[in-house]
Amino acid sequence: MVFINVLSTLNTVSTIKDVYLTKHHQGVCLYTTALAKEMKLPDELYEIIHRAAALHDIGKIGIPNNILFKKGKLTPNEWKIMRLHPVIGAELLSGYDLEIIRIVRHHHERWDGRGYPDGLKGGDIPLGARAIAVSDAFDAMTTERPYQRALDKTNALAEIIRCAGSQFDPEVVKIFINIQMRDYFHE
Repeated sequence: MVFINVLSTLNTVSTIKDVYLTKHHQGVCLYTTALAKEMKLPDELYEIIHRAAALHDIGKIGIPNNILFKKGKLTPNEWKIMRLHPVIGAELLSGYDLEIIRIVRHHHERWDGRGYPDGLKGGDIPLGARAIAVSDAFDAMTTERPYQRALDKTNALAEIIRCAGSQFDPEVVKIFINIQMRDYFHE
């Protein structure tokens, strides 16, 4: 119980660094849990994915603020540092649920194997990480940030579809699009 409280505090500290990070955590968690629910996963796996989504960017606490909050494009060296956040997150979670650690570590892997930190491909990427990848990208695209204007949902969904089979698991994309379209028509 103490360990979970420490993780919760670390996660809160990471979101205090920036209002965007707080909203981003909430958005990614919302989209990912909707995906997990739609996949009709067993309760235990649903809970694991939900917790991993809430903690997916906890490693950003270890990224220097001058990189994390840079208003312009990152240099190649700054990108190397930024790409460490999934590894830092997994290290912070060591001693916690192994599947949550795997999901947090691999949420930036790509379906085609060109992601990071380990270059996992296809089904080798944990399902929760594949769901977070889509949710993370969608939330990032639809949120205004100092260095990037927000896309409207239609254009963001088009980009998600365009990247299905390369960046994202095509089956996860199909479910995500169905949820978004259903929600769009019920607004």
